[in-house]
Formats: sequence, structure tokens, C-alpha cells
Amino acid sequence: MLFSDVLRLNAHRTPDKNALLMLDGSGSRSFAQLYARSNRLANALLGVANQGDRVAMLADNCPEYVEAYYGVPSAGMALTMLNYRLHPKEWVWILNNSGAQVLIVQAKYLETIADHLVELDSVKKLIVIGEAAAGATSYEDFVGLAAATPPNIRVAEDDIAWLLYTSGTTGFPKGAQLSHRNLCTAMLESVLAYEPTADSSFLNAMPLCHVAGYLTPVHQFYGGSVLMMSNWEPELWMRLVDEHQVTSGGFAPTMMSMLLDHPKVNDYKLDSLQWMGYGASKIPAEVLRRAIERFGPVVYAGMGMTELGGNILTLDKAAHIRAAAGEEHLLDAVGKPMALADVRVFDDNDVECADGQVGEIVVRGDQVTTGYFGNPDATAAANRNGWFHTGDLARRDAEGFLYIVDRIKDMIISGGENVYSSEVENAIYAHPAVAEAAVVGLADERWGERVAAVVVLRPGQQANAEEIITTCKARLASYKQPREVIFVDAIPKNVSGKVLKRELRERYSAKG
Repeated sequence: MLFSDVLRLNAHRTPDKNALLMLDGSGSRSFAQLYARSNRLANALLGVANQGDRVAMLADNCPEYVEAYYGVPSAGMALTMLNYRLHPKEWVWILNNSGAQVLIVQAKYLETIADHLVELDSVKKLIVIGEAAAGATSYEDFVGLAAATPPNIRVAEDDIAWLLYTSGTTGFPKGAQLSHRNLCTAMLESVLAYEPTADSSFLNAMPLCHVAGYLTPVHQFYGGSVLMMSNWEPELWMRLVDEHQVTSGGFAPTMMSMLLDHPKVNDYKLDSLQWMGYGASKIPAEVLRRAIERFGPVVYAGMGMTELGGNILTLDKAAHIRAAAGEEHLLDAVGKPMALADVRVFDDNDVECADGQVGEIVVRGDQVTTGYFGNPDATAAANRNGWFHTGDLARRDAEGFLYIVDRIKDMIISGGENVYSSEVENAIYAHPAVAEAAVVGLADERWGERVAAVVVLRPGQQANAEEIITTCKARLASYKQPREVIFVDAIPKNVSGKVLKRELRERYSAKG
């Protein structure tokens, strides 16, 4: 199966059904229209580049992005997604590292990237979504004269369809290669778990430049409709749910918190929602508890990563219902392995851990990346003995639920003891004034590392460091308690809502 088969089959079955609707008024596409325009893009690209080349995309959520999702892989090329929140120098690094031949850029970013075009080694064709400038081609002109039929080329399931650069939370980003087989497996995995139907109406507020964008084809798989927000606004999201009777939505934990903290969260019905999925990072137990109370038993968790093309673990409705009924330990779980992924917990010697023992999550299966682009050392380091090593530390309980305790590189070693940041963060969230918390280890002459908590307070709330530490003392061993509390207005995150702990360590280590 090729990734574009999702469009091909639905364009045949329900050609006139709405596949995509941009809620900012920038356009809509039926399945037939989306398929035809994706084919036009593929054919046009084959006129300026070759199979196997990389085509980069720099844009907000827009109809053209979804066309590129399918159209670039249909040309036998790899869609290389640029995070619009990165610094232009980071765009340049990714473009040069990937060797992209073509750059499709939204007009709003053209001026910024134009100042750096002389630094690009490989880009030969610049295509602009919107009003083009000198030296660039309008996207509409580019696709307008191309054939709407499928390209007359052979594309294999193991050809690279998407090239996504990791978020770089712990260092320089790496380009994860996702083949048609990888993406189709990840998509089928989530279709089986989340059960979208032809009647599903998915409101997407996650950026398409992130792997979470795979939920768009997941909901189009059976012919469901995708409604797209260009930017995340909590009240707008709630209003759109009621106006369009939306059945499902996807979130980062931060977005879920923003919904729950919004003063008008109870002013909207939101009763059409049947599925609310969250992922990208672990959600605080207190936030999850509040979500179940407000939205009911419609909450799902998904845990995955860029290198896996989507989710491999899910905490389903049944588990959330159990949690709401009193089994609160499940609020800390990230779920059980999904149907098509072999997921284990290994110790440092690559031996499977016993229940309750902390080890690294490892995965094997058809959705695991084919490797890091141009980086054989990183590919070999991540793949040992046939297993992909995720870098996530977790424990498994007797029922098979997994509980993330930390990232390997984020684990704090203080006085020779392992401190898992998520455990400390959960304790901090018990303080009613805390909106967000991130725990990191800072260099310390005596302890090796000291536990430091970076805290954002709720609007209008107050708390001091002593109160936060006292809250932790009631729940944690002494060596796990924060020795330093830093209050900030905002915690740095990447585009998917994942906390940039590397940036926190660098910022506050320098101050220390």
C-alpha cells in the first residue's frame, strides 16, 4: 500500500465528499479535488526534480500542505517538513542537510527565508504559496498546467515519503526517514485503535509540520472529514466544535490545559465530541483528571514519536473510565502497546525488564523509521539487536500498562540516586496554584546534580518556593525534592508542545 492510496480510494468511492475544510476561509477540498491537485503537484515536481529527491515545505496549516502530504510522495520524493517556529539558520541547516532540491514556502515566510537563499547548497526551485516574487514560481501556476492523473512512475512501499527532523530537545536535529510502509502502518495502527468512521469530523489544531499531522490521513482513511485550524485558539476551538458538530480532536497536553483553564470552558456544549486524543508528551495526572470530569469518557492518550510515524501506545476510553471510577493510578499510565507494534521494556543489557522495573522502551515493527538521513552512526546507535531504542524510560505493570518516568537524557542523578522528573512534576502539580512545571537537573558540586523545578503559576494565583517544596515533601523522598524553584512566565516548548528541557538546563546552569 502506498500512502496516496488513502486519497485514491476515497476519490473513487465518495468523490464529492468534503475531505478538507480550512476554517480560516482559505479553501476546501473534496476527495476528488484533493486527489487531483495532489497528482498535479506530483507531476509538476517530476518536471523540475527526480525521484528520490527531497522537497521541503515551510508553511502554516493550509490546503497546499495537505496536497503536499500526498503529492510529494506520489512523485517518489520525500516531503521534508520545516518547523515554522525555528530560527532561519535552523531552516538553512535542515535544507542543506537534507539536500532539498525544491522549497515550497508560504508567502508570509518568503521574506525571512529570502535573506538566506544564498546560504542554501541544493535548492534549485522556489515555489511560493500566495503572491510570488522575483525568482520564484507561484504554487498555483506551478500545479495549474500539470496533469491531474497519477504520475506514470513506479513508487515502492519502502521509498521515503516523509523526512521529519526530530525536535532537537536534546541536541542537533536528525532527519527521520518515514517510508510509505512506515506511514501506512502507523496510520492503520491508529485507525484500529481510534476507530474513525466515514461520519467522523476531526478538528485539527496541531501543526502539519509535526508528525502529529498524521492524524489527518488517519481520519480521512474511511472517508471522514478534516477541519483545519491555521492557529490554536482555545475559545475558537470550542466555538468551532459546537458550530460544526465536531466528533474528534487532537491535542498536546499544554493545549488541553489551556482549554480547561479557559474562563469560558463551560459556556460551550461540546457534546458532539466522541474522541479527544492527547499526545506529544506526558500529561500531568491532575490535568487528565479535570479533562475527564469536563469532557466525559471520550479521552484517549497516544504515545509515539517522530521516528515511529505516529503512536505505538494508547490509553483507551476503557482505561480512562476506570481511572475516573477510582483507579487513579491509571492517570499516570501512557497506555498499552497498539496492535501492530512490538513494544518492550529493556534494561541496559537489552534484557527485558520484569514488571515494575524501570528500563528503556524499545520497538520493532513496520512503522519504525528506516533510519536517519545521512547519519549512519545515529541509525546504528538507535537500532540494536533488531530493536529501535526510543530513549524513553518506563516501567510496566502486571496488566501491561506502561508508565513513562523520564527521557534517558533527562534523568537526574543526585547524590548517586536516580530521580525521574515526571514523578517530581506530578508532586508539584498537586499545588493548586501551579499551571505548568518542568523539572531538570542542574550541575552541583556536592550532589553532582540538584533537582530544580521551573514553575508557571495560574493567572491570579501566588505561591513561593517554600510552598512548592513543602508540597513535594508530603509526597517524595528527600533526595527527589526540588532544591531550587524558579518561577517563570512561560516554559519553552517546541511546536508540538514538548518542553525543551535542554534549553532550561542551559539557561539556568549559566545563571548558577
